[in-house]
Order: sequence, then C-alpha cells, then structure tokens
Amino acid sequence: MGIRVVAQNYNIETGKIVEEVTIKDEKVSKAQTLKELGYLHIEQIDFLQKIQEFKISQQIQLNHLTKCPVCGLKTRKRGVFTSKFHAVLTDHKVSIQKTSCKCGWIGKATIEGIYGSTIHPELLKKQALQGSKESYKKSSISLNAESTGSRAINSHSQIFKTIKLVGESLEKIKSSEDCANKVDSTKTLIANIDGGHIKARGTNRSFEAMIATVYKPESLKYVDKHHNTLTSKTIVASAKDDKQGAIKALFKTACKTQGMDSSTNVTCLADGAANCWSIAHSIKDECKNLTFILDWFHIAMKFKNIAIPDDNKDLYGRIKWCLWHGRVDVSLIRMEQLKLSIEDVSIITKLNKLTTYIKNNKDSIINYSKRKRENLTYTSNLAEGTVNTLINERQKGRQKMLWGREGAHNVLQIRASIRSKSWDNDWRKVESKTYKIAA
Repeated sequence: MGIRVVAQNYNIETGKIVEEVTIKDEKVSKAQTLKELGYLHIEQIDFLQKIQEFKISQQIQLNHLTKCPVCGLKTRKRGVFTSKFHAVLTDHKVSIQKTSCKCGWIGKATIEGIYGSTIHPELLKKQALQGSKESYKKSSISLNAESTGSRAINSHSQIFKTIKLVGESLEKIKSSEDCANKVDSTKTLIANIDGGHIKARGTNRSFEAMIATVYKPESLKYVDKHHNTLTSKTIVASAKDDKQGAIKALFKTACKTQGMDSSTNVTCLADGAANCWSIAHSIKDECKNLTFILDWFHIAMKFKNIAIPDDNKDLYGRIKWCLWHGRVDVSLIRMEQLKLSIEDVSIITKLNKLTTYIKNNKDSIINYSKRKRENLTYTSNLAEGTVNTLINERQKGRQKMLWGREGAHNVLQIRASIRSKSWDNDWRKVESKTYKIAA
C-alpha cells in the first residue's frame, strides 16, 4: 500500500488537467513508534515547500500582461527573470516573464517590484512581534526553529531591519491626525506621563524614553485594594532626542483617539519632572482644561527611600500626612523642624532634596485624601506599571544588550501598540503602506 500526493492545476469549468506534479510518492509502512506516525516536522516543511512552489508558479503566470497598460498594444516578451520570495516558513525562487512595449513601458519583473516587498506580510509580522519581545538573536533562533533550518531572511540583521521598518511606519501612523478614531468626545481624560532609562551604546551610560498612557476614568476597573486594571487605553512612547517632537505628536493623537476635543478636561499625573510637564502642556490648546497632579506614587516612593531614625519617624510621618491632605505649607514647616532634630549629614542632604522636590511641585500637590474619597484618580500605579511592561521587560532587567536611541524607539512603537491592544488594526495600516496591489 502506498500514498501518492499530487498537486494539479485544472480548468474549473471542464475539469481538464492543465499541469500536474507529484509531491510525494511512498510506500506506507507500520509505525513502530509514535515518532514514525505521520510526517516529521522537516517532512511537513518539505511538503509545504513543494506545494508552495507549484502554486506560485501557476499564480505568477497571471501577472503576465499581454496588452500594454499604457497604450494598449501587444506586449513583447524579453526573457525570464528569477526573483526571490520569502514565505512564512519557506524560501522560493520565482521565475517571472519580463515584458515591454514599443511605447517605452517595461513590466515589473521582480516580486518586490510587483508587490512592494519580497517578504510575505505574515512573516514580516512574525518578525516584528518576535523582535519586540526578545533579543534579535533569540528571535532568529525561534523563527528558524519553526522552519527547521537556518534562513537568511530570519537573520539577526534582517529582524533589526524589520523592526526599523515597522517601528517607523507605526510612528507615522500613530502621530497622524488621521489615526485618531472617530469616537464620541469624552468629558474627562486621565494621562499618566513617565520616563524610563535604557542602557546606551557608546560613552553615555543611559538615555531616557518617555511614555504616556491615556484613558477615560470609567476604563479604570477595580480588581482589589492593591490593583486596578484598564479596559481601554492608548499608550505611546518615544526614545528620540528630538526636543520631544515625536512624543508630543504621539501624545496629542493618543488623547484624540480616546475622545479628547475642545470640551474635554484632561488630568495629567507625572513625577514632577520638567520633561513630563512639558509633554502634558503640549495639548493645552486642544482641550478645555488641563490639570497637573504630582503623582502620589512618586511622592510616597521618595519618602520611603529615606531611612529616618526611629526617634524621628513620627514627625516624618506627619509631614507625609500633611502632603496627603494637600497641606503643603505645613509640611514644609515640619520638614524644617525635622532637619533641626537630625544630626546625620547624609540624611539631611536627602531631606533637603525632598524639600526642593516639594517646593518645585507645590502647585501640583492636591488633597489626595479628598480625591481618593471622591473616587478620583490620584496616582499612576493604580493604572498599571506601564514603564515596567514597556521598557524593563525588553530593554532592561536581565537583558544585557546596549541600545541606540533609534533602535529602542522602534521597538517601543511595536510594544506600545501591543499594550494598547490596537496592534491588529495598526498592523493592517502598516501592511497597506508596505505592500502594493499587483497591476
């Protein structure tokens, strides 16, 4: 008993076979082990390779134009050109008929010329997703494992090129006014703006990437007393050194995507850094009102990071309590009292820095206690650790690679799209810009 796998090109109306090729012809034997049952991974890829090549050879003939699209005259054949095509799991050499016309028209004779790229969209998408999650080297190994062999198209350098292509396309799409979905305007929006440091190549030790998360208050859902979750959000990020041009354009579009217009009140929470407030300030002419709040999470962390002697902890706690209730002036007075009672110079230095931090952000410190009672957002950590999930999981922590701003920026565009849960829609736009429809 044997199995013969045959591929046929036939006339749908008459059933007549135009061309036929045998993919596999073999004797069927008993499977002694589970490994022998069915086909091995490499055999399945071989099947796919042969079937793909047969179908491609039939399809590409349909691209041959017998009449000139410019003048309508009969075209002339000018030989056959072999062009590369990289499918999701297999690579191919495609023979394309070269054609021209007396009027000067010359037909496209490469896969890239006909479709805009030699890489299948699904492979490009896989490379972009894989490269945004793990190192390019690991991505190359993972993608090659699926194909059971080393493919040049899945190389470290090619995945870098894919990330660059997709990242740059995403930035253009996400910073365009056309990107903002046509949604109903919203009365209130919350924006969390923060930064995270990425290890840099060269002499600089690191550079900062800026991240903004925009959402409607009703999208923040209670999980437990320590955790909330966002059902809908738009996240944007930039690692560019461009005087905040990219992040401001992305931030404005993110706000509009969530429903911002001239009637919207926007509340921005940040750690008090000037670059965060600058990003927030960029939309002041696009909304009704813009409110700045010094994120309570960052205030609490600054208090936590100072080791106060036990004898002074009560007064130290009262300073924090005053800030929690928006009593900035009282907290500063008590801070001076605290410094007079401490002898350790290093602790006084830290308290001086904390004092400066409070003074510099005085106008953004509100009554957090009241805001919490009124069920209003007062801290960013309730929204999710966006910096951690966007930057740290791919570009910090145990990752020992060093980054350039451009490479980090492009990875962030993909990760931000995924975290915003807009990747599928965003990818369709990237695909439409990258590929073209054959004539």
